Amino acid sequence: MPKIFIHADDFGDTINISKCICKCFKEGSLNSTSIIVNSPYFEESIELIKDESIRRVLHLNIVEGKAVTNKNFNLLTDRNHHFYKSWQRLVFEYYCLFNKEKKAKIKDEIKEEYKNQILLYCLKMQTKEICIDSHQHTHEIPFITDILIELIEEMDIDILNIRVTKEKFFWAVGSFGDLKNYLGINFFVHFLLNFLSNKMIKKFDKANIKYNDAFIGVLFSGDMTQKAIQKALKKVKNAKIIEILLHPGHLSDEEKTAFKNDQFKRFYTSGNRKREMRVLLCDKKIEK
Repeated sequence: MPKIFIHADDFGDTINISKCICKCFKEGSLNSTSIIVNSPYFEESIELIKDESIRRVLHLNIVEGKAVTNKNFNLLTDRNHHFYKSWQRLVFEYYCLFNKEKKAKIKDEIKEEYKNQILLYCLKMQTKEICIDSHQHTHEIPFITDILIELIEEMDIDILNIRVTKEKFFWAVGSFGDLKNYLGINFFVHFLLNFLSNKMIKKFDKANIKYNDAFIGVLFSGDMTQKAIQKALKKVKNAKIIEILLHPGHLSDEEKTAFKNDQFKRFYTSGNRKREMRVLLCDKKIEK
């Protein structure tokens, strides 16, 4: 039987997001979550799962919130130490500007921030055994993958698993709403991440780094349904470790008013997040 992790990203981003994820763990199918450590709600949030058996994963983050590194970054953050570059911009600046000095600086800043997020996670979770993924899958950008491998070789940590988002194509159209996943950005991201995952797998195999051998959650990202999950699971019957990604955490009404980041607010207030929460809390549990 495969080991299936039914997983939620963004734990710790806000208190209500964390509470939604806890509810899906205690009352639903969820058994795994990714924790953001550079959030002001990180320590308060981890108290909610301190004595629980849910699998915990470090959600490396260099695109949202404030850096944990106590210094000025020239390229990664603004003057208030907040990240402001999307993964698309990071890719463009590193691969398209052809400035060797700037490229080296970007790598140095990401490496230092990644290292400090790993150290903070290990300190607060009181462990050196760690699973890793990242916000917006930035660790799959090839030069950032290289940074992560360097850190693993240099640091005194035991990597249990790093997320690989290689997802087999499946067809799960039950409504016009489902069809848009095959006609929009999710379809493009699905193939892009599969391409990057193949490159990352070669590097991980060479470095003896463990990773999941099946993933579900890109093609229907932000719009996961029971039908999509069951269709996708049929494509990965022989996999040993399967990760199924959902985003059930959403902002409370009070948080909607206080949340300042318009770029991410649209995602955290999406009605689809509440729908994914209902999928996890459904009486018909996701088959494990």
